[in-house]
Amino acid sequence: SAFAAREFHAVKYNCEVKLHFCPKFEEQQRRLGSTGGSEDILMDALWEMTRLIPKRRVATGCPLFMTESIEDNDDTSTDETPNAPIIPKRLWAALVSHSSISPDFVWGDASKAMIRSLANNLASFPLKTTGFSSFKEEFVTAGGIFLKEVQLTNMESKIRPGLFMAGEVLDVDGVTGGFNFMNCWSTGYIAGGSAAEFCSIGNSSE
Repeated sequence: SAFAAREFHAVKYNCEVKLHFCPKFEEQQRRLGSTGGSEDILMDALWEMTRLIPKRRVATGCPLFMTESIEDNDDTSTDETPNAPIIPKRLWAALVSHSSISPDFVWGDASKAMIRSLANNLASFPLKTTGFSSFKEEFVTAGGIFLKEVQLTNMESKIRPGLFMAGEVLDVDGVTGGFNFMNCWSTGYIAGGSAAEFCSIGNSSE
């Protein structure tokens, strides 16, 4: 939701979204000289498999790999080593099936229309959304107090001095991976300390 929470809300969570399963692979291929649209780049990479691994079943596993660059000390050359496949095995099998390719079909027998269908599903997989899960399953929500209204050095309101805020009351919607927890912990620590300091200053002046 961090990337499109408000957009989904505007259409009442009823819309079609398209997923690009391998944007980093596309970026890598562009750096290596590939041109064209997302589907075209994936089409070229997949069609190459009909020559390289003609006897392997298409559904066996994703044949496309990212490479990780290991820079030398002079920063002028790199050694590239293969990393993990860009698509997990079970997801790949599902995408192959969705592209109307039989589980027993081998790369050497695949037509350009089949490979084009697979490339399209990798680059622009359509999904229909009709709503969202129950509130109890949500772990972070978009919206809240605008950050421009908060003094971020101490989490005090610029509008109401003496009011300190943290966590979910703020308009912060981070990506999954601990960032929302970190936001709550960090802002809570700052707001708590600042509130205590504010109270102690107020008491000492009385």
